[in-house]
Amino acid sequence: MPKTVIIGGSVAGFSVAAGLRDAGYTGAVTIIDPHPAPLDRPPLSTDYLTGDDDQLELAPPEWFIEHEVTWVQDSVVRFERGVVDTAHQRFAADHVVVATGAVPKTLALEKPVYTLRHVADADVLRQVLHPGVRVAIAGGGLLAPELATSAAALGAEVTVFTPQVPATEVFGELADVLYRAMTEQVEVVPRRLTVDEDLDRFDLVIAAVGVEPATAVAETSGVTIDDGIVVDEAYCTGVDGIYAIGDVCRMHGQPRHDHWDHGRASAARVVHTIMGTQPDAPAPQWVWSDQFGHDAQAVGRVIPQAHEHLVHRGDNAIFVVDDHRLIGAAALDEQMIIRAATRIISRNISVDPAQLADPAISIRRLTR
Repeated sequence: MPKTVIIGGSVAGFSVAAGLRDAGYTGAVTIIDPHPAPLDRPPLSTDYLTGDDDQLELAPPEWFIEHEVTWVQDSVVRFERGVVDTAHQRFAADHVVVATGAVPKTLALEKPVYTLRHVADADVLRQVLHPGVRVAIAGGGLLAPELATSAAALGAEVTVFTPQVPATEVFGELADVLYRAMTEQVEVVPRRLTVDEDLDRFDLVIAAVGVEPATAVAETSGVTIDDGIVVDEAYCTGVDGIYAIGDVCRMHGQPRHDHWDHGRASAARVVHTIMGTQPDAPAPQWVWSDQFGHDAQAVGRVIPQAHEHLVHRGDNAIFVVDDHRLIGAAALDEQMIIRAATRIISRNISVDPAQLADPAISIRRLTR
């Protein structure tokens, strides 16, 4: 019987196990992770942090019984072709899937500096973010505004240090709308937080300054590591039978992706690799963020290139169009637009830019 061992049980690793069973894989499937259950990470900075939703598990214990997937609560210390070792036991494996994710970067400051990546981090922040606490949040991506939203909701006095409008590469022009909303609700300082800052006015600092791939366990495995475990388009490493997915990997010749949807998509692709089946056409990348009263979503690429056009639909939606082909879309508080755009891109449906721009025309109509 073939054996697949998955190192890491967040959305990427869990999705491999679920995908293999859905595809009819009859071999043994084992997930090794230090947590007691598979956890979804995005709510940590929002609903979990504010106490609005404590449910993080991706599946209940019964799922593992029904699908014959073994969950091992342990930490992998090393792996190589055909074998995975924890501090307590050894696992034989025909397929090793590395889904160890990433670790947050931090700041060296003379103040308590917190980061957020795991449930334990969020639990600590829940204790220190109380009404009146003075908190500085540093970062220029999606996480800093989300943390600022939650900290403000918990009554903290929030100051965000960001050297640029956060997430412009994700939401395009709509990032400016999110930035204005942030400046209206918390203090925003348009520069990096450094050791030269007067930190006496803050009780604590939260660093949301990016992540690094969690490759330490792979150092002796023989895989190539260069800003992540390097993989090909099938998420194969240079070692037969070893694959890497999610935040820990980087496709050769491309930048590394650090977001939830890539974890899910890379898991789906590696299932086809293990099963030897033909993958579906890749779905466009989808990213979302809940911050300062807005549900921001984007699909595809929303920064137009020289030969492409930017189309506005009211004040809360933009599209990038190449002739009559939709490249990407971003929207605030318009889930239907993103669902429609995803369908249009995935099915390569021809679109009229003038109709995209007209709010009087139902976006669903353009998906037919």
